[in-house]
Amino acid sequence: MDNTSVMVSICCLTYNHAPYIRECLDGFLMQQVDFPIEIIIHDDASTDGTQDILREYQEKYPDLFHLILQTENQYSKGKNVVLDYIYPQIKGKYVASCEGDDYWIDPHKLQKQVGFLEAHPDYSVCCHCIKLYIQNEGVFREQEMQPRLRNKSFSFTLQLWTEFGGFFQTASVVIRQECIDIKFLNSFQKCKDIHLFYSVLEHGKGYFFKDVMSVYRISGKGVWTSLPFKERVLIGVETSYEIYQKRKNEFTKKWLAGYLGELVLFCIRKDKSLKKTLKTLPMIVDYCGYKGIGYVCQYISKKLMNRYVLK
Repeated sequence: MDNTSVMVSICCLTYNHAPYIRECLDGFLMQQVDFPIEIIIHDDASTDGTQDILREYQEKYPDLFHLILQTENQYSKGKNVVLDYIYPQIKGKYVASCEGDDYWIDPHKLQKQVGFLEAHPDYSVCCHCIKLYIQNEGVFREQEMQPRLRNKSFSFTLQLWTEFGGFFQTASVVIRQECIDIKFLNSFQKCKDIHLFYSVLEHGKGYFFKDVMSVYRISGKGVWTSLPFKERVLIGVETSYEIYQKRKNEFTKKWLAGYLGELVLFCIRKDKSLKKTLKTLPMIVDYCGYKGIGYVCQYISKKLMNRYVLK
């Protein structure tokens, strides 16, 4: 298979996903497409038999599966496995992602998304609505969306994405490969999905399908979902600040202020200490100037008016 024959590279990260990985892989295999795909899977030294399952699938579909099986955990060594191991291998014009504990449920997902991007060269990414699966409760929930965006398909820009925050999950995304700025991503010490999505939206518009085409599993064991809310907000502050330092403009400043607003709201509602809340003000001034305090206040007012509830 030469480089030009692959339309979509499906990229999957796994680590101790043995109970879930078959559902994920079957979601890839059920795709009904009229173009060639490849499936690149990086397993970060799982100890629960995940690698055995991956080898089983590779034996059945040797032309589809390309496995990168680690014997030592690379994440714990500070490696970015996507940039260091997966991206150098991709051959597709488009890149789709899904972690090993999530899965696709629509057999036409890739055909729909690639068809849209082929017809709209000014778009760099498209995504879609998802279901949440709460593992411990065994129940599905609808994806939470801002009222303005709920139950509709829509185009969006980088500015809209920073204004409303991350309204799409990694398992829903298909990206035009030429819009992935490796140099920009490598400029961050710890590159995350949020850096990738920001960079991709600098190169084109995005499109959101209202169709529910994948499931995001919340098990409490994931690196992100297992973190306390405050830790997630602090990571949001840190990440948006990193990007703001490289792309200083009004909407990155407002984006950063939004995360700082979340932090202030947390202090007010959870810590119940005005003193602790006031300690965040120097951080706001440091990060985005005195004008940033105004942005934070606007953000908090907007959230309170929408009866926003922290989880």
